[in-house]
Amino acid sequence: MPTIDAHYPIDHMDMRMFWDVCQHFSTHFPEFGNVRYTVEGDADLLLLEETDFAWMLRKFQGREHQVQTMLARFHLLDADNPLQTAIVEIRFCRKASHANTWGLSVYAEKVERNRYYHFEEFIFDSFEIEERVEDWIAFGQPCELLAMVVDIRGFSTFCEQPNIESPYTCGLMSAFYKIIEQSLRRYPPNMLKFMGDGVLAVWETHAKFRDLVIAVALASAMGLEQRWQAVCKSPRFSLGAPEHTGVGISLGLASRLEVGNDYLGRPINIASRLCKACPEDRIYVDHAVPSLPLDWKKEDVGVMIKPFGRYQVRAFFKKDRPKGLSSDERY
Repeated sequence: MPTIDAHYPIDHMDMRMFWDVCQHFSTHFPEFGNVRYTVEGDADLLLLEETDFAWMLRKFQGREHQVQTMLARFHLLDADNPLQTAIVEIRFCRKASHANTWGLSVYAEKVERNRYYHFEEFIFDSFEIEERVEDWIAFGQPCELLAMVVDIRGFSTFCEQPNIESPYTCGLMSAFYKIIEQSLRRYPPNMLKFMGDGVLAVWETHAKFRDLVIAVALASAMGLEQRWQAVCKSPRFSLGAPEHTGVGISLGLASRLEVGNDYLGRPINIASRLCKACPEDRIYVDHAVPSLPLDWKKEDVGVMIKPFGRYQVRAFFKKDRPKGLSSDERY
């Protein structure tokens, strides 16, 4: 059962309303029978782990303005696993004292989603929930990024074969993802995103360790196809697999997106385009990436990528460069 972490921007809720919410939760989840309440004021803890809510109402009658935060903690003891407990927390913070976290929040472990849905109906039916676009906007945090995009060449066409079923393709992709994770374990990226038959790895870089990150990314990219081909020859993949990969690497300024722990920016877009344009025997590295190895075989290449037009990259060869290839290629 998934953990639920929900927030409802409710402007006002007094102690009796909060009690109603908690009672409805207990109705839908009677197994969480052990409930304790904590109340906080502007600067002080007013009550801690109190069990008698009726006594709390009497105590704060006429003085509810002192209450800024109300917390109910529900405990579940699993009889089959006595050492593992589950916790549900229902919290309300007044808007006046919590500019960023005000409203009702519910954190719930080991609760069935369908039962929670029916409990949640009470919240939507009983309270006015504010929905202001201004509260959702969080501008990105600028940062320098190294982005590497890797994909498997011809994977979509391979999967269209009538004898290739989804469990088999999942086996291929799980092995591919694991290879990339292991190849980057010396300096793990800030984000590793799986995108169908491809992977995006992103590092936030700085002058102090930029060269190290670039070395790790490039070394991983150069050895990736050999490791992947070894996996493809496994007896477990008797139906075959696309053996070649494409890689694009770029560096530049971007932004961290707080929602979803993601990144947006030009280096990610360029790395994706370079990966798509890259022949299977090479790795395309943006000219903006510094400190590249001097002793590795490479050449300057001009490629046409949308929407950037003609773009200069350094092409690193996975093997010796085949004869007859022009250094100015179009994709």
